[in-house]
Amino acid sequence: MQVDMVSINKQFPEVFDQSIQPLLAHFGIDAPDIMISELVLDSRDVAIHKAFIALSGHTLDGRDFIPQAVSLGAKVIVAQCDDKSQHGHVEMREQSVIVSFYQLAENLSELAGYFYQFPANSMSIIAVTGTNGKTSTVQLTSQLAHLMGEQAASIGTLGAGMYSSSAKIQAFQNTVNTTPDAISIQRLLAEFVSEGAFQVALEASSHALVQNRIKAVKTDIAVFTNLSRDHLDYHGTMADYALAKRLLLQQPGLAYAVLNVNDPEHKNWLANIPEKTTVVLFGQNVSTSDMPSDYQYCVANNVRYTNEGIALSLQTSWGDCELRLSLLADFNVANVLAAICSQLCLGKSLKQIAYIVQKLKPVAGRMELYSRQNHATIVVDYAHTPDALEKAIVATKQHCHGKLFCVFGCGGDRDRGKRSLMGEIAERLSDKVILTDDNVRSEVPNDIIQDILSGCINPEQILVEHDRKTAIKLAVAQAKAGDMILVAGKGHENYQIIGTKTLAYDERQFVALLQKGKTV
Repeated sequence: MQVDMVSINKQFPEVFDQSIQPLLAHFGIDAPDIMISELVLDSRDVAIHKAFIALSGHTLDGRDFIPQAVSLGAKVIVAQCDDKSQHGHVEMREQSVIVSFYQLAENLSELAGYFYQFPANSMSIIAVTGTNGKTSTVQLTSQLAHLMGEQAASIGTLGAGMYSSSAKIQAFQNTVNTTPDAISIQRLLAEFVSEGAFQVALEASSHALVQNRIKAVKTDIAVFTNLSRDHLDYHGTMADYALAKRLLLQQPGLAYAVLNVNDPEHKNWLANIPEKTTVVLFGQNVSTSDMPSDYQYCVANNVRYTNEGIALSLQTSWGDCELRLSLLADFNVANVLAAICSQLCLGKSLKQIAYIVQKLKPVAGRMELYSRQNHATIVVDYAHTPDALEKAIVATKQHCHGKLFCVFGCGGDRDRGKRSLMGEIAERLSDKVILTDDNVRSEVPNDIIQDILSGCINPEQILVEHDRKTAIKLAVAQAKAGDMILVAGKGHENYQIIGTKTLAYDERQFVALLQKGKTV
């Protein structure tokens, strides 16, 4: 059975057409009886029967676009106010009713929840957070559920969609952020309910948790993968970044917390577990006798790496078994363990899981292998943080019988501090490093390269080629059969951002054609 993704493109059922009067009454606001069909955050999406939510965001203030929403004929505008005494104030501007809402950002998830009838209550929700592994864990979780015969959907970096065995083309609804805004999350969940989904796995980014995007989404299972440096340009310190991740423990209805025992940060999670939440620990090379009796567990031991993938011995609170995975990389063991734990928590049989798990396929752009007879093997991975790059290189070396080439770059207008760290890691762990561009945005490309080289001991031995396709071709030209080339940073992305332009660039497609010997 081939597992593919299909996007959700259906329009909302008319049941969501409703008056703002009872909707806003939940928040102590006496509003007029006006019917609306949708909530929108972007003033460009405004229409007569759509309510414009004027929210003050991280980069833009939606209140600045109220005049545009009025000109477009919005009957209802719900605007954030900074003064508590203004909460519930109603005014008319031309044909638009403007309602002031205090602490709108903190309550938007709940507002959207009321509008879309709290769809999460009709499904099992699995929310995954952590620096690395969120996308793979979410996709493997949904894929595993689907393979066991359950309608499943996912939301995250790859977009939003449901699994289908009949789709010929993998396609997701695009999501601008890893975790969509509070309104979009509730809307997507409502669509999944209408499509018959029984469970949804979603990525819960640190930004989303701080910004309350899933605050009112009933969450059955919280999964913590790991913690390493990332997004300090937003959070400021590692302590604040870690705290943002742990906000997932405050989700309503949380029944299980699935934690990576191999990451030291899991201890801080254990110190903050809600009273009625069951803990499940997962990890590798852990003795079950060391597991606290209060917690359930799922651990992998005797892990073996083969040309076909990974074999391991699984010991769990639900029983023991042997597993074979058609996946690469040590960290994919952790991702699969988290997915297995989630399904066990939802009552699935370990025996059934052990049979089905061998059918799991790699996630797009995550340690994807592209082979060509008598040539070097190329691995495409999304790794774009120091920790992720190190894990990707180490994982590739586990399957490499020759030299390892690493082709990567760092994004512009993002955390500069991680660049030298990534340069040091690539130089230390790889046999050959080729630096290239990766979403340079508004920065000068060579400035980014110099930041990376500042972490290297012998920068003169590192090749620099700004054009990404040419950089990959150079690696292929130098590598031999038995060697492996890790191309890191882009993964599933199908674009390259240079300046203010977003250019089409599909690295997976390019590498696939290259490995078929085609001129590209």
